[in-house]
Amino acid sequence: MKDNYLIYWVYASRFFCSTMLFMVLIFPVAAQESSEVLRTVVIDAGHGGKDPGAVGLHSKEKNIVLSIALQVGNLIQQKYPEVKVIYTRDKDVFVDLAKRGDIANKAQANLFISIHANANAKKTAAGAETYVMGNSKTEENMAVAKLENSVILIEDDYTERYAGFDNSAESYIYFSLLQNAYLHQSLSVAAEMQEQLTTTAKRIDRGVRQANFVVLWKTSMPSVLVEVGFISNEEEENYISSKEGKSELASSIFNAFCAYKSKIDERNVTKSATIPEKEGKIPEKPEEKQATDTATHKVSPHVTDIPAGKVEFCVQIATSARPMDTSPSNFKKYKGVECIQSSPNFYKYIVGRTVSYDEAQATCKKVRNDFKDAFVMGIINGKLVQASEAVKKINGGKEK
Repeated sequence: MKDNYLIYWVYASRFFCSTMLFMVLIFPVAAQESSEVLRTVVIDAGHGGKDPGAVGLHSKEKNIVLSIALQVGNLIQQKYPEVKVIYTRDKDVFVDLAKRGDIANKAQANLFISIHANANAKKTAAGAETYVMGNSKTEENMAVAKLENSVILIEDDYTERYAGFDNSAESYIYFSLLQNAYLHQSLSVAAEMQEQLTTTAKRIDRGVRQANFVVLWKTSMPSVLVEVGFISNEEEENYISSKEGKSELASSIFNAFCAYKSKIDERNVTKSATIPEKEGKIPEKPEEKQATDTATHKVSPHVTDIPAGKVEFCVQIATSARPMDTSPSNFKKYKGVECIQSSPNFYKYIVGRTVSYDEAQATCKKVRNDFKDAFVMGIINGKLVQASEAVKKINGGKEK
C-alpha cells in the first residue's frame, strides 16, 4: 500500500507540474504596475526557530536577520507612520516559506523584503547581493537559491504544500517557467538596495541577481531577497553580527525603501504632466551604427526605421543604479550596447536589436557565455516589454 501511495504521489506531482507548464505557456503572466501608493510593506526575517539558517563561528543567521528586520521596520514606522509594517516573524519562531508569502498576499502588501545572510564553502567570499525572482540557472545563483529553499525539507507535509518540489535540479525547471509579474519594480528596488549597501554599509557589491526562491515565488507584489553578507567569512561575520554592522545594514535597507517610495510618490504627483509611453523609450540608431563583431562573438545588427506599432527583440545583459558608459571596455568588449533609463535611478543595458525572436534567442544563448543572467526582452513602439508580450503581439494576440 505504501509503495502504491508513493507511485500515486509521483504521478500526481508530475501531472501537476505538466499542467502548470501548459498553463504558463498558454497564459503567461502579464507585467503589472505596482500600486499607486505604497501603503503596506512586509519585512521577512529569514529562517527562525528550529531553522537556524547559516551558522558562523559565533552567530546564527536567524538572529542576525531578525535584528536587522526589526530595525528596518522601526525606521520605516518613524518616518512614514502612514505605512503599515508587517513582519513575517518578530521573534525566534519557525515560519513556513509558503506562509511567509501568504502573509504578504493577505495583507495586500505593496512591497516584500526578505532579509538573509549568505554562506559559501569558500571562506573568502564576501559582499552583499540582492535577488529578484528569475530563471537564472547559473551555478552560483542556483547554489544560493537551493541553500535558502532547503528549509522546506523540514516543514510538515512539504510534499503536499510544494506540489512535487524537492529542491532538486529538475524541480527548478518548473520554477523557471513562472513569470514574475512585478519584475520591473522588483529590479528597481533591488538596484536601490545594492546602491545603499555599497555606500551606506560599505559592502562589496555583488550585484542584482535572479534566482528561483520559494519565498519570492509565493508573493504577488514587488519582492526582493537581500543577502547582507557572508556569515562563513569570519571578518564579515564579525561585522554583520555587530551592533554597528546591523545598524548600518538596516539603514541601507531603509534608505533603499525611501528611494523606492519617493519614486512612487513622485510619479503620483507628476502623473498628469508625464507621457507614460516615453518612459524607458529606446532611441532609434542610424544604420551605420551597428553592433559589430568581437574576437569571439557576433551580435545581431540593430534594426532601424521600424514603423510605430512594429515589434523588435533584444537581449538585456545588465542593470545599474547609475548610468554607465556603454563603450566596449565596460561590457567585456561588446560593441553596440544601448543604455535605457527606465526610472530616475535605474538603467538597463541591451544588445542585438532585431525583428526576429528566434535570432534574439540565438543571440542570448551566445551572450550568456559572458553575461550569464542575460535574457530576451521585447520592444513595442520603442519601449521595453516582456518577450512573451512582444511574441503575442506579433501573432495577433496568440502565443508563439
